[in-house]
Amino acid sequence: MTGIIQNFDRAVAGYEANSTAQAALAQALAQWIAPGERRGHAVEFGAGTGLFTRQMTLWRGTYHATDAAPQMVQRGKMLASKANWQIADARQPDGLGPADWIFACNLLQWLDEPASVLRSWRKILRPGGQMAVAVLLPGTFEELQTVLPETSPLRWCGAEEWRGLLERAGFSLERMESWKHVEIYPNALTLLRAVHAMGLAPQRKVGAGKLRAALRAYDKKFVGRGGVRATWQAWLARGRAV
Repeated sequence: MTGIIQNFDRAVAGYEANSTAQAALAQALAQWIAPGERRGHAVEFGAGTGLFTRQMTLWRGTYHATDAAPQMVQRGKMLASKANWQIADARQPDGLGPADWIFACNLLQWLDEPASVLRSWRKILRPGGQMAVAVLLPGTFEELQTVLPETSPLRWCGAEEWRGLLERAGFSLERMESWKHVEIYPNALTLLRAVHAMGLAPQRKVGAGKLRAALRAYDKKFVGRGGVRATWQAWLARGRAV
């Protein structure tokens, strides 16, 4: 987890400019929270620079935005100044409750032991407190993994696995939905640079020759109108503490 935090810290300068897919996901999840429900004490984990935080406008109560990457928190304070920002590890939420809402958009897939984390989140929710999350699914960057399978920074879980983890952690799910977004880049090299600018560093280094061959294969295999495509897939869920 430490390496992931460092990657996001280093990527803070270019994160927003390259995160159009993440912004679209944040908007999709935010639409599930009606204006009349935006009240009480909310805790957002993995807030980053505030892509989801900024969607929670006119919040009545305390909105606590947290992230483990210090530079992300500093940028978030500037971009979403109405929230209360704090450097905090999502795996150690003690002291952040009792909460009426927990939000986590595009975070859970990065955590090593999500089952334990979700149980700890459940403990800081008030009885009947609500949770809304979005998590990346297999199929995200499927094109890149086709030509460079060894570079994935994640061990992917499917929607049913996430559902089971949430239910066993003590959440009654009320709404679930799959989400897909296709981003177009001029070429594979531009995509790869954007991936690094988002802090999504590959799991292993790739030799220069193999990398050039993979990028040529990407440009040939996944080209379309306007450039090459990169697919994002996610699962959105909302539920209550039981």
